[in-house]
Amino acid sequence: MYLDFFGLHEKPFSIAPDPRYLYMTEQHREAMAHLMFGIGDEGGFILLTGEIGTGKTTICRGLLNQLPDDVDIAFIINPRLSANEMLQSVCDDLG
Repeated sequence: MYLDFFGLHEKPFSIAPDPRYLYMTEQHREAMAHLMFGIGDEGGFILLTGEIGTGKTTICRGLLNQLPDDVDIAFIINPRLSANEMLQSVCDDLG
């Protein structure tokens, strides 16, 4: 109902951040550049850390949208995994 009232074409808020609406601050652009550099180095792990609500997940989702389909990604967003759980998640994501 409010979509029509405000002239919106889709719901403006969701639980999962939508990278289409990411406002790239200077810090976000720098983080994205570091992530792209790390990915371009052919292998290894990249870790993005930061305070709650700073856009880490949204930047990662935006990064995923920019990568070619042949890049293997393990996207781990749960910070409370044990070492074994994290390894299992990585193995699950990478096949």
